[in-house]
Amino acid sequence: MKRLQKIMLLLGITAAGLALLLCRSAVTAAVSNALTLCGRVLIPSLFPFMALSAFALRADAFHAAERILSPMMRKCFKLPGSCFSVVFFGFIGGYPVGANMIAELYEAGEITQNEAKRLFSFCVNAGPAFVVSAAGGAMLGSEKAGTVMLLAIFCSSSAVGLLSALWAEKKAQARSSVRRTPQDVGSALTQSVASALSGILSVCAWVILFSVIAGIARPFIKNETASLLFDTFSEVTEGVPAAYTLGGVPLTAAAISFGGICILCQLFPSMKKCGVKVSEYLGCRMVNSVLTYFVTKLLLRFVEIPVSVSSSVSAALWSNSAPAAAALLLMGSALILEINRNLPIREGELSRL
Repeated sequence: MKRLQKIMLLLGITAAGLALLLCRSAVTAAVSNALTLCGRVLIPSLFPFMALSAFALRADAFHAAERILSPMMRKCFKLPGSCFSVVFFGFIGGYPVGANMIAELYEAGEITQNEAKRLFSFCVNAGPAFVVSAAGGAMLGSEKAGTVMLLAIFCSSSAVGLLSALWAEKKAQARSSVRRTPQDVGSALTQSVASALSGILSVCAWVILFSVIAGIARPFIKNETASLLFDTFSEVTEGVPAAYTLGGVPLTAAAISFGGICILCQLFPSMKKCGVKVSEYLGCRMVNSVLTYFVTKLLLRFVEIPVSVSSSVSAALWSNSAPAAAALLLMGSALILEINRNLPIREGELSRL
């Protein structure tokens, strides 16, 4: 069996290499579009929240709020007060932010595996910057549509969070009684920036990979509906105009709520740390997606949205600046290496200050 797997792997790698050679123009265009997408949409909308959320955890900035809101967290979600920051950033930070925070809390022993899994069911969402500005304003031509989709995603995720309390442990499992020691501001800031840079580089790498896969696969998908479905479920930025073409604003909101397979790949390291199975994650995302679809349809009964979308919207959004985006990612990589190389010295200097 292992030999067969290795043979299949070799054939797959060979096929991928041939596809890259035979579809050079499509690959070049896909990488260029993905780099510009990263520079104009993903980095501005994700990086600040990734750095801020990491800093909030390391500096224990939400300690007072967690103590005040602890009764509400326990009553509504059956979760400890330390999860408030995860819920907060899970709704406003973007897909990877909530997942990274869940993994950090779980590895610190502040939440149990059951609590981590339940947090994954409703704290992995697109942020306002992407939903309202990029998806609504830039792609659909209506920030009002983005606001409605964001509200629907918020309502559906909150409902899933409340329902997840039904699967809370009947008997509280042991968790670490020692709270993480807050870092000094200088050390927390330095490590948070390095962590956020590493995270955003990973996100961009996956987006580039899926953009290349889509660029190679699209010419072979002859059916238009199948092509649109492929875009909808593979990568969320390409999926927004495709989902709107298929089912209007409700399906677009559902596609954003689901996130796509590219998001799953980005979250997989955090899922593995917390013991979250792929089937569990996909099941929760499907529930969120279906709820978002119907909540959006309900909201549209009360809100009239003028939407103007065209097939060239996504191309026009990131039709330039690919070299600048590539340079930004390279400088980010260099900064991570520099910070990691000098971090112990700088921490000592900062603590003396």
